[in-house]
Amino acid sequence: MQGLWKLGHTRCVRHATLLLVATLVCLLPQSAHAESFVRNLAQRALERGMAQEGRGDIAQALTSYDEAVRTDTTLGLAALRLGSLRERMGDREEAELLYSHATSSADAASDAYFARALLRNAAHRRKEAVLDLGEAVAIDPRPERLRLLGSWYVEASLWPAALAVYRALVANAEAQADETALRDARLTVAALSWLASDTDPVLSGVTSPDWARRSLARAARPRKREAQGARKLTP
Repeated sequence: MQGLWKLGHTRCVRHATLLLVATLVCLLPQSAHAESFVRNLAQRALERGMAQEGRGDIAQALTSYDEAVRTDTTLGLAALRLGSLRERMGDREEAELLYSHATSSADAASDAYFARALLRNAAHRRKEAVLDLGEAVAIDPRPERLRLLGSWYVEASLWPAALAVYRALVANAEAQADETALRDARLTVAALSWLASDTDPVLSGVTSPDWARRSLARAARPRKREAQGARKLTP
């Protein structure tokens, strides 16, 4: 009897396990379908808002963007567009909240950090703005954003940081075979190299006892003709 009971118990447990697995298999597609349905609703509201904004119907666009954000809070582009309109209407506090929300979304993070950087800079919050712009550039190093970040570093006399940015611009111009941009970036690197002097972690290696650092420093030093050009530009 005990053996029969154990056998029956084992069959019951196995049956219950199979039933649970079957239930989960049925539920998972429904959950994925529900998420897809919600995203589609939010996407339609976003597209409707973009069309309305394009026609100049700002009131309706605000309503559509708000609907998209409320429907799917993970749709960062909707929060970004809504924040942009709020900023245009003068509601900077609400715009900043929306930009901050959009920074957590992969589809809008770089643009959201950039928008918040410009917003904070306009409010004379340069330190926060620089941090935001740095985040935007780290995600998407567009040349125009790199140049803005470099100019902010220059205004703050952060020479090594500015130098690092313009070195990245040199690399970008070389990759794009943009001779004009390359010439301008190299000239700026030469000037910043002169200004950075011993504070530059790369160039300061010239006097380092480590031969590897000295070699890297010599390789990174601007060409003589560029350095002379930089001195002419520097008072």
